Amino acid sequence: MITNSVEQSVRKDQTAVRKSPLKVLLVDDIPANLLTLESILEDENRILIKAFSGNEALKLLMEEPIDLILLDIQMPDMDGIEVAQLLRANPKTKHIPIIFVSAIAKSERPSFAEFETGSYDFIPKPLDIEETQKMVSIFEAGCRYKSLIKEQESKIKRLTEHFDKFLYILSHDLNAPLRAIENLVQWLEEDLKNTASEESLENINLLRNRVGKMKLLLEGLLKFARATSKNSPAETVNLKTLVEEVFKKVNNKTEAVINVEAEAGNIETDKQALSTVLTELLQNALQHNTNTYPEIAVKVTQHHDKIEFSISDNGPGIKPQQQKMIFEVFQTLPSSHSEASAGVGLAIVKKLVEDRNGMVWISQTQKQGLDIHFTWK
Repeated sequence: MITNSVEQSVRKDQTAVRKSPLKVLLVDDIPANLLTLESILEDENRILIKAFSGNEALKLLMEEPIDLILLDIQMPDMDGIEVAQLLRANPKTKHIPIIFVSAIAKSERPSFAEFETGSYDFIPKPLDIEETQKMVSIFEAGCRYKSLIKEQESKIKRLTEHFDKFLYILSHDLNAPLRAIENLVQWLEEDLKNTASEESLENINLLRNRVGKMKLLLEGLLKFARATSKNSPAETVNLKTLVEEVFKKVNNKTEAVINVEAEAGNIETDKQALSTVLTELLQNALQHNTNTYPEIAVKVTQHHDKIEFSISDNGPGIKPQQQKMIFEVFQTLPSSHSEASAGVGLAIVKKLVEDRNGMVWISQTQKQGLDIHFTWK
């Protein structure tokens, strides 16, 4: 039922995007050329706006959103290339696709190397009606799908925010009656410990354990909602220092040692989110390590626009069939630690990393222990 609703919503959005007219800006200093373009491109799904110079075009683009530009290259005062360069330098207009229009011979055309492939094209004069209509239609299709993708991304973001808020309210509100049940169980045990049968006492103990497990699950939900719903402003972070600080905070085994190799130094990022990811991963490496002398190795490498972290340990590792499940909510594995776990730590890691267009995975080459990688932007 939910799937059908989502599909219907997507189809509805696609229809709305198709029906919404696109604004096409025509720029040429010769009125007759603008009239020709207008007659070729006139359509009920287009709003054609005319500008008679580069300066007029720039003014219009600052005043209202434009989806596509057909731009003459040879114009007095400011030619089409200059206009395009100014548009690409402005964050507000750099995404607008441009179709250059000119009678310049192919061999004499200026270089378009500075423009991103797919963001521009060229139509020669005199205009071929069919070719012009076809090219404009192709660019329009791209504009409509970009608009649709943007709208869907916005919807997904809103749904995620609502879901995180729901988790927080759910776990917070359910904790109150659960605490009451926990108190009642304690009172029952105190009142009946001398008179109740052995079977009754076992049932009371079973009830206490079930309440404890439920409480743990709700605390896990609350932790997940809190960790994934906050966004802190970016700040300068030294990666080696941060890893060492987090390890010092979570290390409850005095024999444990860590070795940090960091190619990348300082980065601008959400320190709180990255600290949470490192906390969960280092805590996991310690909690499941049965060695007398736990060892953790952290490598931080720079890859173009992203940072890759590798956290490996000398623990028992996990079976291949368990490697995917550990990143799901409420999934736990046997631990050397006496304290029970809600099984949300690695789910938090996955959510925070993927929210920043990163990836998290387990290396298949590790012979002993566990080697978890994640990328961070």
